[in-house]
Amino acid sequence: MRWFFSFLSLFFFHSAFAGILFQDPTGDELNSAIKNMSLSDIEGMAEDGEGKGEYYLGLIYLNGSKQFGVEKSCDKSSELLRHAWQMGVVDAGYMLSVMSYRGICVEKNFDRVKELAQETADEGYLLSQRMLGRAYLGSEWKGLYKKNLDKAVCWLSKAGESGDSESAAKLSYLYREGVGVKKDEELSFYWLKKASFSKFDPGEIIYFPSLAEYYESGVGTEADLVQAYKYYDLSGSAGVDDKQRIAKEMTQEQIDEALRQSKEWQKEHNVQVGGGFIRRAN
Repeated sequence: MRWFFSFLSLFFFHSAFAGILFQDPTGDELNSAIKNMSLSDIEGMAEDGEGKGEYYLGLIYLNGSKQFGVEKSCDKSSELLRHAWQMGVVDAGYMLSVMSYRGICVEKNFDRVKELAQETADEGYLLSQRMLGRAYLGSEWKGLYKKNLDKAVCWLSKAGESGDSESAAKLSYLYREGVGVKKDEELSFYWLKKASFSKFDPGEIIYFPSLAEYYESGVGTEADLVQAYKYYDLSGSAGVDDKQRIAKEMTQEQIDEALRQSKEWQKEHNVQVGGGFIRRAN
């Protein structure tokens, strides 16, 4: 079912009834919601007039689906998504903004993109906040806005606080290097921790090596070799060489404590580290 979000990641008022359906930028919540549903289930949901069913169907027709026996239909998709947006499904407004930017099933219209992106971001939709942050940063969504680092930081911060690890990691980099902002290692560390422990990406380890480095060197926090070793250990194969390197500066008791904390973290989060990945334990 991950095909649903794989499309979203390619691009990436109305009634106030529905609001935001899914904040999860990974698409897992959306996939989980529909994985056991049939097309008739979704069509029945669409008849309730609350927007959720229309949103689901709009996404299905946008790309077509062998699983649901549906062929791509731009007319149906755009109509369903517009109706879902009119009924207050914020997620649909974001999707329409992406479609308008890419010219997918609708004409390209940057004014419409900006209108929808702003409205949905103001509603608190994480992907729209990320979109505005990156657009103002000038890194993506070219042509929407002039580069404005103050606004970029504002929107990336909102997305990061909402649980977007990518936005938090970008802020960590900006503050570490002083790109467009005053260099601030404490803020860099703050956002790196946000990126490392996003509620939507509990199994991600891509930021653990950096977090270990911060603890090792005392960047934005007190130097702590136990924490550094712990996060190098949680980095899997990516942290093996670094563990061996800093072990020379540690006592066996410190190493044992770091490994204990690493195992405790894995148990608490029901994951197993190995081969550079964190996997859900059976």
